[in-house]
Amino acid sequence: MIQYDSRKIAPGDTFVAIPGLKVDGYDYIVQAIEQGAAVIVAERESKVPVGVKFEKVPSSRQALAHLACKFYDNPSQKVKLIGITGTNGKTTMAYLIRSILETAGYKVGIIGTIDNALTTPESLELQGLLAKMVEEGITHVVMEVSSHALAQDRVFGCDFDVAIFTNLTHDHLDFHKDMTGYLQAKLKLFQMLEGDDVAIINVDDPASKYFMEETRAEIITYGVSQARRELRSVKHNDFEAEVSGILIRPDQMSLSINSFELQTSLIGLPNVYNILAAYNAAAYLYVLPKTIIKGIEKLKNVPGRFESISCGQNFKVIVDFAHSPDALQKLLETYRPLTKGKIILVFGCPGERDREKRPIMGEIAERLADTVIVTTDDPHGENPAEIIKGIIGQVTNHESRITSFVDRRQAITKALILAKKGDTVLIAGRGHETFQDLNGQKIAFDDRSLVRELLANR
Repeated sequence: MIQYDSRKIAPGDTFVAIPGLKVDGYDYIVQAIEQGAAVIVAERESKVPVGVKFEKVPSSRQALAHLACKFYDNPSQKVKLIGITGTNGKTTMAYLIRSILETAGYKVGIIGTIDNALTTPESLELQGLLAKMVEEGITHVVMEVSSHALAQDRVFGCDFDVAIFTNLTHDHLDFHKDMTGYLQAKLKLFQMLEGDDVAIINVDDPASKYFMEETRAEIITYGVSQARRELRSVKHNDFEAEVSGILIRPDQMSLSINSFELQTSLIGLPNVYNILAAYNAAAYLYVLPKTIIKGIEKLKNVPGRFESISCGQNFKVIVDFAHSPDALQKLLETYRPLTKGKIILVFGCPGERDREKRPIMGEIAERLADTVIVTTDDPHGENPAEIIKGIIGQVTNHESRITSFVDRRQAITKALILAKKGDTVLIAGRGHETFQDLNGQKIAFDDRSLVRELLANR
């Protein structure tokens, strides 16, 4: 068996020493050998005892991915693999594509934020998961592909048939250092594609040109305002929770115009983009238009994405995963025209992550919400009070509109107490998550369950 965690080594195993964010596997080679490793793979030379084989490689992570693919007999080649990358929209788009493909009669697997501890698992676990899906008869797999996974070669060796780019906005700069590094990581997915694959690209995003330049695959674009070919949304109607548009789809002979109307609870402009991309992916996979529409309409909600919590109250409560500046802004802009009263926003930022986005999100919140309650997200090892200070410290003229509570339960409680008829309470940042990370301790906490509990006791 292959391992990259020395604690899991059994006699005869291969140990791949991969560099991590906090520890380096190279430092655990001795422990791996003591536990019976027969082969050591590393980027630097290491003395090993007689009887133990040592392999020096240019990239331990790529070596791990290559060995995992070989060990599990290249499972990604036995399914139609659809990869989605971008700052926002990956999860909803994955759920849409799964719903469409299942409506078409396919057995579909999904790998992503809601279903896995990591959005995209480490290569060894990823290949094992794909192999299990193949054994279960799954024919199509929809995968959220994170920038971390691409930078760390977790999907190296995967045979993608379809890759989708959603958007590129400020996030994860603690890891990627700057937007150029973030972009370069995302581009890796499209550089992996071959000529018989397809790249589905949001042409409305300024970064789209780089994705089109860097891929050998067939290119299909989508967008709301700038798309010129394949697929275009002409209008959307948020107020009646409907999305409608004109689809322009090419066939082999000429452009044919198909108009369609659908009713969906997936409201807001971000979901127009999600629906357009999902439509394109399914059409490329030969799903009939009427089946695509049916599949879109069957998806009623995505956990923690624009999720409405209704317990008979006379105001809206929405729980959303928005944890980047762009996602927070889109959330607020979506619900402003749908709110007769005030918008009350509860949000925070994770600790030990991208400190640059904190004041940006504070400014967006102050500008677009009527009342802002800043609180704790996942503090990890950082002082929650310092995180809150980083969010609101540079926001001016906020004294009467921004308050803070370190305790997230108190923050959500306060928001629900303040809410009146016609208001909208937006609880952002954690969405579907059911645990908070406090100094490495996993503490049960679910925004949705708490809201239901508090509303039931109003």
